[in-house]
This record gives sequence, C-alpha cells and structure tokens, in this order.
Amino acid sequence: MSTFTPKKYQELALASVEAYFRTCQQMGSADYAFQETTKALWGRKSDFTPLAGFPEAMPYFCLRVPTGGGKTYLAAKSVALVNNRLLHVEHSVILWLVPSKAIRDQTLAGLRRLDHPYNAALREAGPVTVIDLDEAKALTRSTLETSTVVIVATRQAFQVGDEEIRKVYESSGTLMSLFDDLSDEQRADLLKNGDGNTIPYSLANALRLRRPFIIVDEAHNSRTELAFDTLAKFKPSGVMELTATPDTTRTPSNVLHSVSAVELKREEMIKLPIQLETEPDEQKCLALALDQREQLHVLARREQTAGAPYLRPLVLIQAEPKSSTKETRHAEWVKQELMNNHNIPEAEIVIATGNERGLDALAEEYEGGIFSERCPVKYIITQKALAEGWDCAFAYVLVSMAGVKSATAVEQLLGRILRQPQAVKRKDE
Repeated sequence: MSTFTPKKYQELALASVEAYFRTCQQMGSADYAFQETTKALWGRKSDFTPLAGFPEAMPYFCLRVPTGGGKTYLAAKSVALVNNRLLHVEHSVILWLVPSKAIRDQTLAGLRRLDHPYNAALREAGPVTVIDLDEAKALTRSTLETSTVVIVATRQAFQVGDEEIRKVYESSGTLMSLFDDLSDEQRADLLKNGDGNTIPYSLANALRLRRPFIIVDEAHNSRTELAFDTLAKFKPSGVMELTATPDTTRTPSNVLHSVSAVELKREEMIKLPIQLETEPDEQKCLALALDQREQLHVLARREQTAGAPYLRPLVLIQAEPKSSTKETRHAEWVKQELMNNHNIPEAEIVIATGNERGLDALAEEYEGGIFSERCPVKYIITQKALAEGWDCAFAYVLVSMAGVKSATAVEQLLGRILRQPQAVKRKDE
C-alpha cells in the first residue's frame, strides 16, 4: 500500500467542503449556506450563483486548485464527506465527469488500483464500486445497495448525439430490476420516451431515481461543451467543480476554496517561477527551447550522479492545426523542422495528437512509458493534448506555435509543465 500524507492546503480545502456541507444541512439552503460558510472561512460573504434549471437548494460549489495540486485526490476524499456530511447515507451514486477519454482512463486506473492514494481516499466512504459508462449500463440493485457507486465518464457522454451516446437514454432490459416497486410519484417523475407516455428502463432514469452527486473535473470548459441542463435531467443531489481556472464572469462558478500557486510551491508540488519569453521567429524560438533543454539536461545528469532520481527534461511543443486554406506550423511541420534544421534524431521526437498516439506506443514499448530511462524521447509535439488535464512531470520547456488569446488558455497551457517530478524540489533552482 502506498503511503500518502495529505498536504496542508488539501486538508484546508477539504475542511471547507465539510463546513459547507454541514451548513447546508443546518440551513436547508445552498445559497445562504454558501454565503455563511465563505464569511466564516474568509471573513466576507461570497455571492452564490445557482445553476439554471436546478433547485436553488442544491449545493453547488467549486474548488479552485492549480495544476499539480491533486484535484483528483481531493475529489476522491470528498466522496466520504458527501455520504457522511451532506446526504447522511451509507451508500450513494457519484457521477464523475472528466474532459477526455485519456483522462477518464487515467482516473479510472487510479481510483481502482488498491495501492493507489485515490483508491484509499475513496474507501473512506466505505465499500466502493468504480465503473465506467459501459459497465454502468449493467448496474444491479445489489451493487447499488451494498456500495457507493462511482461512475467515471467523459462529460460529452451525456449529450444526446451519436448512437452510442443515446444508449444512455434508451431502455435496457439489464436495468429493469432497478425500477421494481416504484411508487406512482416516482414513476411520474421519470423521463419519458418520445411518445410522452412510455418510461424507458434507461441509465438516465436509473440515475434520476438515485439523485447522484456530480463531480466535474476541469470544469472551466463545461459551460460550453456540456450544457448543465443536461445534468439537470438526473436531479443531482449536488455539484462540485474542480478547476485551475474557474469562470468568474460569464457563468460564475461558486468558488468555495481557492488554493494559490504559492501554497503548492511551499509543498514542493509545482515548479516555480515561470520564465516566459516571446519570440516571433519560429526557428529561433525552437532553437532557444532546444538550448534551454540541453542546459537543464546537464544539470539533471549532474544531480543524478550525486544521487538524485532520474530526470530527462522534455520539451512540449504545441503545434497549430492543419489547414486546407493556409500554411500552418502543424505537428508534421514541427517534426520536420526539428529533424532537418536542428538535427534532432527522429527517435527523440514523438507526436501525440488525436490521430497519432505516440505516447501510447511508448507506454507499450517501455515500462514506465515516457518516464523510462530507456526511452529516448526528448520532444513531444502535440496540439489539443495541451489544452487541459494532460501533463508530464518531466516537461520543463513549453513552446507554443499557436496563438494563445485568453488568460484562461495561457494558464491552462502553462499548467502542463508545472507538475514537479516526485513532488520534491530539485537541488538546482
């Protein structure tokens, strides 16, 4: 079993969640409870913005945690608080939404692995069953009645779109037993088929019956990619958002607790300070990045000789999308630029985009993937993988060939290189 000691800022964030849940129970109002909790915590009341289409009494809040701060761990620890402090139940249903399939697989693996801190945090809630969306379509009554069920899915999976997604709303004989012995009132409250009369034995209705608590990871994009009224169909018992960059203007998140980068630096979780430079000439920009990587490589080798853990500094390069109407600095262009003009061996370059799964290939070839001492890769070229939720502790240099137009985009981009290897400060600043 891996030993894991929560950081001080994580304990404070969880204490804020517990305080909010207690106040919600006492006051019966998510709005007033939020105002009173923030006043008690921070000395001033914060306004509460209810979600349109949801009951105003439903708890809805956000934890603002910078990249590298352990958002997944905080979410896992919160499940016991949901059961014990908010719902006062032995078992609940948690709908855990993530931004991509890659993050879904990563989250599932951590939550399921018995020796992982995520799993240990979850089990504070008692018996827990962690499943994906396909497995949820075969949920049994016994599973729901004997454990807290955590369903990890991409947030796009509940938008009515292609055939696979629509199965969430279609009747399934496997789920039929979950609808036995319902009262007339419960049946009247279920979603109907297109004819307006037939009630499907669907996963959507199974969730609606059990009023899941919803966790939204990397929540800053949910307002555009996932309409919250879709989630309202499940009559959730509460919504918790986790993000480094909450929306504070258009549809403001109710930020209950905000962790600063300084707190993470103090705990040796992230690399700071950040050195930022703008260089309009793409060839010179790449040359500067390559030179910086070589300098860091020399320091890393020197530290390793003195007994420090292995570290191979990586360069992340954000390429532009391909275009049929204009020339762009797309992934293949960047690769050829590195090979032809900077004499980088092809073996040291990997492309990780929607079409090219270079990192997956490394994971199959080397135990530990990109972190293996046998892995030769020093340069990762990608595009959307840099947008959110994907980071690499060995990444120290970030190059963006694409235009970055908003503060949120900049913060998310920089977040990809913030995580500290082994969460331990290196000897060389």
